[in-house]
Amino acid sequence: MKRFPPLFFILYLSITSLCWSSGVRAGTTLCFYNPETNIDNFATLRTSFDDLLSKAGEFSFQPFDDAKVFEDNIKQKKCDVYLLSSWYFEILQRRALLKIALLGTYKGSTTQSKMLVTKKELSDIGMLKNAVIASASNETYTHSVLEKIVGAKNKAVTEGFKMFKVTRDMDALMGVGYGTASAALCTEGSLNRLASLNPPQYQQLHTLGTTEKNYFLVVAISEKTNKKQMQALEILQKMSDSDTGEKILNLLGLDGWTVK
Repeated sequence: MKRFPPLFFILYLSITSLCWSSGVRAGTTLCFYNPETNIDNFATLRTSFDDLLSKAGEFSFQPFDDAKVFEDNIKQKKCDVYLLSSWYFEILQRRALLKIALLGTYKGSTTQSKMLVTKKELSDIGMLKNAVIASASNETYTHSVLEKIVGAKNKAVTEGFKMFKVTRDMDALMGVGYGTASAALCTEGSLNRLASLNPPQYQQLHTLGTTEKNYFLVVAISEKTNKKQMQALEILQKMSDSDTGEKILNLLGLDGWTVK
């Protein structure tokens, strides 16, 4: 395999970043932003997507970890298809004319609840004031979910919590189990997986509250659909048919897509 000198590789990354920021791009771009999960290695996700998309034609994948930059790209119409959290879609829908085209699925479901879990059963949820709460989501999303769970009367909990950021929900739950956090924010699926993998650890935990069910990751497109968007949706729907596609779905915490 041919190896490129490190200097050449750095120059290549600089040129591609410059082209993107200046609006120079070809083909169809799929943009990704999900504050609900902490994907700590965008390189793996992007490489896998590039591998999948390269076989289909002029398609590219662009992940974002900053909401403002992501929204700037929407305003400048640099994206054709959007993969984003359902929570963020609801916020974005007020400012952008987008519609959901596909829903992420996991084990036959398109929705999940978020749960607040502790090691000790608390008589008053207000006892979590200034507590360390482990979460794999960003702080804005974590704050929003906590508000829904603890309610307005426990405002001190949402305003004073200290966030312990982790890579996965399972790490958040283990953090509670080992005492590095007072509580964990997780999905019901993650809690069920812990019950299967580590029953003794699971039996020590108590659920303080849950949110209503929300969609997993969604795929959104503009209200006026065009041919290249439809082609991109078809690629996503067939992801589970290939090893690369399955790898991507696993990174996203899904096992497939379904039409809304």
